[in-house]
Amino acid sequence: MARRRNAAEAQELARLSEDVERWRRTRGKLSPMPAPLWKAAIALARRLGVNPVKNALGLNYRALRSRVEADGEVAASAGAPAARFVELSGAQVLGLPGAGGSVVEIADAHGARLTVRLVAGTQLDVARVVEAFRRPSA
Repeated sequence: MARRRNAAEAQELARLSEDVERWRRTRGKLSPMPAPLWKAAIALARRLGVNPVKNALGLNYRALRSRVEADGEVAASAGAPAARFVELSGAQVLGLPGAGGSVVEIADAHGARLTVRLVAGTQLDVARVVEAFRRPSA
């Protein structure tokens, strides 16, 4: 199954490479790459990675990466699953008696999840946890 998917992705990348080369041969001087080609490159870079797509299409790494990142922000704001809602009990946050501990669950647009379960009386800086979770890894 993985081989079939890899072969299909390789064919898709080869077709896009041909389309980009056709555009390069016929473009006006210094004209930007058309949006449909960028859109296809971004979609492939999300699945295969920025570097392999950049190499196959002869694109600038930073330009492709920034478009992939910008497209991800647009997708998240357009309704893709993202961490947009946090629910906490007031008793849990304030550490009031009978709270029974706290659970903090965070999910991002790519499906990564973090669950923190605390026993009653444990203090947690929720804002710092959320910030650390959302920070891109190096």
